[in-house]
Amino acid sequence: MWTKITQARREAFLRVLGECGNQTLAAERARVSRSWVCKWRGLDPEFDAAVKAAVAGARARLLAARRDGTAPPKGWGHLDGVELAVRGTAGGGKRRVQIARARLRDWSPAVERRFLDVLGATCNVSAALAEVGKSKGSAYTHRKRWPAFAALWDATLAEAYAALEVALMENGANLFSTPDYAPETVIRDMRVDDAIHLLHMQKGKVLGIGGLPGRHWWRNGPPKMEEVRDSIRRKVEAIIRARGLDGEKTAAREKDWAARRG
Repeated sequence: MWTKITQARREAFLRVLGECGNQTLAAERARVSRSWVCKWRGLDPEFDAAVKAAVAGARARLLAARRDGTAPPKGWGHLDGVELAVRGTAGGGKRRVQIARARLRDWSPAVERRFLDVLGATCNVSAALAEVGKSKGSAYTHRKRWPAFAALWDATLAEAYAALEVALMENGANLFSTPDYAPETVIRDMRVDDAIHLLHMQKGKVLGIGGLPGRHWWRNGPPKMEEVRDSIRRKVEAIIRARGLDGEKTAAREKDWAARRG
């Protein structure tokens, strides 16, 4: 079969391969057989080198144009009704980066859009993850691999934070009336205490106020033994002060409890 492939089809395959970096998709777009590609690469060193150059070029272009996260370039949104996505790491490694069919567990462009839409309407990362059926671990791994998605995440969260603040102020200023103007950003209905809690949880990320929950060892390194001892000592002293457990009070309480049990 490979002997029947014309020069025009061969050039079309290499041109499409240079766009997507995926031999299977390129063969389908150029209407050639995938087996022909494999056979011809083994028989023609020049063609094999052209294929490798096209794949390398596609990787470089896809990495340079990753402003929209995993969204592929224009014209590569869907193929035969299946969503396409840029797959592979967005870092500086040597892993292949290519346009491919989005799998069910992937962070596809549609999943990213749904996540950001819910995040913008709730200012709640957990609610957005529940909406798209993803775990927090997969979300932060995807965020680390794709800086463009991380930037959209941060921008959406900042906008949602500001909208939530405005909604709280509007609610407080219009307890017995309706606002004069409809809000530009629609926030999902929630209780006032839930909104205040969300602002408190996100203030470190958005405004840089306070620290993030917990001690992040991967940023600050493990605590020193002296720091651990001082922390334990302060906590024990605080407990003793709160309970007032000096010797006389402890003896008096034990005597009182003995009398009650007797």
